[in-house]
Amino acid sequence: MRVTEKMTYESSLAQSERSRENLDKAQNEVASGTRVEHPGDDPAAASQAVGHDVDKARFTAVGKNAQQAADELTQADTALEGIGTAASQTLQLATQYGNDSYSASDRASGAKSIDGILQQVVGLLNTTYAGRYIFGGSQDGTAPFDASGNYSGDSDMRSVEVSPGQYQTSSLDANTIVKGGSTGVDFLKTLSDLSTALTNNDGDAIRASVGNINTAISQINVGRTQAGMGVDAFQAAVSTADTAVDNETSTIGNLVDADTIDAETRLSSAQYALDATLTAISKTMKMSLVDKL
Repeated sequence: MRVTEKMTYESSLAQSERSRENLDKAQNEVASGTRVEHPGDDPAAASQAVGHDVDKARFTAVGKNAQQAADELTQADTALEGIGTAASQTLQLATQYGNDSYSASDRASGAKSIDGILQQVVGLLNTTYAGRYIFGGSQDGTAPFDASGNYSGDSDMRSVEVSPGQYQTSSLDANTIVKGGSTGVDFLKTLSDLSTALTNNDGDAIRASVGNINTAISQINVGRTQAGMGVDAFQAAVSTADTAVDNETSTIGNLVDADTIDAETRLSSAQYALDATLTAISKTMKMSLVDKL
């Protein structure tokens, strides 16, 4: 087959275009630091990167939700700490006014102190976090305790994912911790009964309340232990999730990021190849012109 000048020119032009494309790609990699910008750049790497990006997003969500759960349980523990302090004050008052050396007037004054403690405890039990009443169970849209200590919440526990497919309880059962459930002591009723006993100057009833108060203190301590264990579990989940996110980020980077040294080497090669192609075209064109003269 006879090679015409047109064929030579078109071949040189095509080679020049390929050289320019290679140069543009190498320049873009060096400038952006990214090797795979589009699936067509490396279909296999792009597909793997998408999968790892999905995993990264899930671990990010796990870490965020676990941190929120840890923060909520920390808030719950702070509230229980205040309730525990109130219970200890109640124990001191019950022990003090259980002594029959105190008059009816003294005990009536003590009843007012107990009433104040009851309202303080109710306030702590109506603590909110992120717009939710944390001691209301699933009924967390309204205050679960009224001024008299009656409970309108429930014992439904929320749970939060701590790793893919694994969940940890993220709330506390106030009905058990404070109201005593089916076998314990209702601390709020104990406060109300103690106030009544003090008002009525009933020494026997005042002294009888001490045992219930001690039981209530134990229940509150158990609740704080549960909160602390939950916080530890969620903080560990946050740490694990953060590590997983870092690993996924690194893996994605290895798949799609450009190797700086390799990209710069290919840039130099592409520039050299383009220069060589243009030089060859130039020489070809000159030779063609000479032949015409």
